[in-house]
Amino acid sequence: MDNRIMFREISRLRTTDLLIAKMDCIRRIALFKSLKLGLLGLLGIFVGQVAKSLFAAQAMSMMDYLSVALALYCVIGYLILDALEASSTAQEKLVCDLLTLRMSRTGKRKS
Repeated sequence: MDNRIMFREISRLRTTDLLIAKMDCIRRIALFKSLKLGLLGLLGIFVGQVAKSLFAAQAMSMMDYLSVALALYCVIGYLILDALEASSTAQEKLVCDLLTLRMSRTGKRKS
């Protein structure tokens, strides 16, 4: 999402809705991080399967070729999750900045 569009959408929210949006962003970031960690574990298993055959100087079996394909999918999934995590982090920072601006405005008195 474009930063300007994201700013317009988020700045319309009330303060309580901003706090809820911040909690949602934090939850999404934690979910993306845990999914990325799981994908790294799967990637290690698949690469280990292929490395076992390569280091033993054996011909690659059908299982090894399948492991290479699945490892590639894990890398693609990791990159997608990384982009989604970056987007959620940017949104969280925007929400925090908006909350800071609103809190600084409420403390000022009109004369």
